[in-house]
Amino acid sequence: MKPLYLAESFLSVQGEGKYVGTPSVFLRFGGCNLTCKGFGCEFISPYDDSKLIGCDSLFAVNEKHFKKDWQKLSGEELFEKVLLYVKDLPYKPHVVITGGEPLINYKNPIFYGFLELVLNYGFNVFFETNATINIDFNTFTLYKKASFCMSVKLSNSGEKYAKRVKRKAIEAICKNAKEAFFKFVLDERMIKEGYAQKEIEDITKNFAAPIFCMPLGKNKNELEKNSESVISFCIKNGYNYSDRTHIRLWNDKRGV
Repeated sequence: MKPLYLAESFLSVQGEGKYVGTPSVFLRFGGCNLTCKGFGCEFISPYDDSKLIGCDSLFAVNEKHFKKDWQKLSGEELFEKVLLYVKDLPYKPHVVITGGEPLINYKNPIFYGFLELVLNYGFNVFFETNATINIDFNTFTLYKKASFCMSVKLSNSGEKYAKRVKRKAIEAICKNAKEAFFKFVLDERMIKEGYAQKEIEDITKNFAAPIFCMPLGKNKNELEKNSESVISFCIKNGYNYSDRTHIRLWNDKRGV
């Protein structure tokens, strides 16, 4: 059985997408099938001090450089972690499962067993995914009880189309999940040059899931630079705007 690695966990509010502001326990799993170097976030490797470039969660993506900081946990240990976060709360927050790409683990018995524990306890479970993993919902039926935020990558991620857009995976989520919606990361340049709309329409055609757009921003300055153009883009095209509340409040600080 392949081990399951947790890159970080914390209790906060959802900063992006449909449920902005909702109290949530975040579990960020290590490992990803994309690198997204186009997002331009820089990290210094704790492995060899080299400069690494990728998404703002690169520390949960690059196994070679960051795996030594990840925790290897059982499903029961993961569940206990969640319970510790909520033990003094008079309500059940959302449980957000993110990464990296958490669904590379979807067949893993440890991961699936953890999902069963949190669902049976009555938590609302949300997966934040790049929607490239084609889940077998008929065999792994618990995923039908979860909600999915499909953060399908656009060309500004630096990934090739064939690697970042998997229509069968998107279709499976839209048809089977308890709830599904799209979340796209946009920057001012791709809006001004006119290809943001074409890319979103190409990905979302024939799918009825709501569409949220949010500005690219690894920090407050970059977020501010892109926000106004994304808001205008949403108004023009009838999409939902999503800010990135955690960056507004805590800049590029991790675990909040």
